Amino acid sequence: MQSKTIKGKSPEEIQLVLKQCMENDFKPSLAIILLTNIDNAGLLRSIFNKNNIEIFGVSTSQKFTEQGMEQDDIVVLLLDISTDSFRIVLKDYDEDSAYHAAHQVGEAGVLAFKNSGFIISSADFRMSGDELINGLTDAAGKDATIMGGVAGNPADFSGILFTKNESTKRGIIALVIDQDKIEINGLAVSGWKPVGTEKRITKCDGTWVFTIDGEPAMNVIQRFLGNELITPSNHGNGLLPSDLGYPLQFLRPGGSVIMKPVLFWNTNDKSIMIGGEVQEGDVFRFSLPPDFDVIDRVVESTTIVKEKKMPDADAMMVFSCVGRLGTFGPMISTEIEGLAATWNKPMIGFFSLGEFGKLNEGRCEYHGTTVSWVALKEK
Repeated sequence: MQSKTIKGKSPEEIQLVLKQCMENDFKPSLAIILLTNIDNAGLLRSIFNKNNIEIFGVSTSQKFTEQGMEQDDIVVLLLDISTDSFRIVLKDYDEDSAYHAAHQVGEAGVLAFKNSGFIISSADFRMSGDELINGLTDAAGKDATIMGGVAGNPADFSGILFTKNESTKRGIIALVIDQDKIEINGLAVSGWKPVGTEKRITKCDGTWVFTIDGEPAMNVIQRFLGNELITPSNHGNGLLPSDLGYPLQFLRPGGSVIMKPVLFWNTNDKSIMIGGEVQEGDVFRFSLPPDFDVIDRVVESTTIVKEKKMPDADAMMVFSCVGRLGTFGPMISTEIEGLAATWNKPMIGFFSLGEFGKLNEGRCEYHGTTVSWVALKEK
């Protein structure tokens, strides 16, 4: 399977570069498209439709390739993948729940391929990422391979998903892959180091936490993060900075941790909102500010897979939490370069509002402040 990344400031530029690529005997059948200006989606759909190229399209505020951060409005990963080894499925939420939409995607994947894997993105940050995972795995199996990230702009959480035939601002898109024909390997990795004693959720509802160790949740978070982040002068509800840099590490059986940042606070009842559902009794620790060791752990996860499972790859996709972009600053380029250097093949990625993926063990889950990466290789 051949792959190439292209970029452009407009659909017209993309059309020109695509034409040049196809004149050199490269016949892509699939385009992974990342764009910032959602008004360009319609023109791009028309361009790729005319060339009979399927689309997995996502909007995002920040994106990157194997060449680093990309300032152009549009970046595309082109693949000449066999058309009988993948499907594109898009389901709008409409009045359905995120669970039901994802369950339909899972059913479509199982119907298409006996051994299906899913690379997904969702739009509408208000919809539960945990419900999406539950819907997919209930339909496709608890051990289903699922990687991806939530699309959209962190400024207002708006986003768009699109194929060559349709689009939605509130739904889920999946690249369903036949794993009997295309090898998929990937992990969700954070790299953050824990600090402090274990804390326990003692009262919660979905993603809202009311008490931690019997104490108002906001008081516990404020004591660790500092008074300047949550102050009485901010009335009612508030949105914490995406680059806060102190995600909570929820402990999992076997010693692994899943990262979930604190997103909102409410001064009225002193509750906090977590980036993912929690249960009473869940235990977490705070995180230290990131350093280069965090980056090393993320990159090391790809080198281990390369050495043990996948010596070569045809292409790579990366979904990195937007919180990492603000927290790491210029260091984020080191992480992108390290990921790209592992297989030294075309790579595309964006900074997401939540990540889907599997830790070293266990089932796929919904994460925050994490990197979810996936490498593809035609068998």
